[in-house]
Amino acid sequence: MQVQPIVSYKNLFNLPPTSAAAHQHFNRVYYQVQIWLGHDLEPQEWGWIMHHGFLEPTTTILTPAPNDLLNTIFCNCKNGCGSRCGCRKSGLLCSLACGQCNGQACLNASLYQSDINEDGTFDPEILEDLERNVEDENDEEFEIPQRPGDDDEEEEN
Repeated sequence: MQVQPIVSYKNLFNLPPTSAAAHQHFNRVYYQVQIWLGHDLEPQEWGWIMHHGFLEPTTTILTPAPNDLLNTIFCNCKNGCGSRCGCRKSGLLCSLACGQCNGQACLNASLYQSDINEDGTFDPEILEDLERNVEDENDEEFEIPQRPGDDDEEEEN
């Protein structure tokens, strides 16, 4: 079977979210509204995960698509995977299936190491961190890092 290049590019970001991704989004929205109302909730229980000391949104708890499908979309860019990259035009990050960059040495690679194993399951360490974040019952408050100069604005008000 010969692989044919993608002739027309569809932006996959235009697809509606999966029900699992929508559920995580609704959790984050609910959490934000509750914070605005002055209620104290744990962010890790409402669509956020602690990653390297920072809160990051949990976009979904499922893989975006079966790996067989994701591995059919790839590029063969020779120079950095810029604006002409087939993966980028499809709205995807480069993956291990990409011919030259292998999803690692290009401008369209993921900034973080993938949390998903080759068999489509999450890394057990990541799952343990997620479970620990959700089940953690301690009362420590989380801190949101502030940019330099934010304190000056508060003092002026």
